[in-house]
Amino acid sequence: MIIYLDTNVFGRPFDDRSYLRIDIEAQASLAILAMIEEKQMNCLCSDILRLEVAQTPMPKRMRIQSLIALCSTCISETDVIKKMALKIYRKIRVEPRDALHIASACLGKAKYFITCDNGIIRKANKIEKDLKGLGYNIKICGILDFIEEVKE
Repeated sequence: MIIYLDTNVFGRPFDDRSYLRIDIEAQASLAILAMIEEKQMNCLCSDILRLEVAQTPMPKRMRIQSLIALCSTCISETDVIKKMALKIYRKIRVEPRDALHIASACLGKAKYFITCDNGIIRKANKIEKDLKGLGYNIKICGILDFIEEVKE
């Protein structure tokens, strides 16, 4: 199974875990990363992911970069990705960087796009429907929803 983790999933273990939701999501993130490390699933990286991580303050950046090293494939930002991201941005109205993440996940043939972003999670059904119209079958889900699906 191929998955794509949004930048916030990689960073979640290093966020302020004094908040219950963040602590639970951090544990879920670490569980997913352990599954990737154990080769139970493959994770994609992308140029937009690397850019966002490069803009993260130290020392969190170094920690996240060590986790990104677990990714099996990196999706380069090509004209095809940029055009698809523009379609996603215009049709779905997500942030431009989110559109690049989603386009990278689709073109990398990910089965899941996993995020902690409430805005994307709220629009998940619409995003999935619109992506199907473009010929991509990908599940957009929150990190906890993904853990529940994997447990089944």
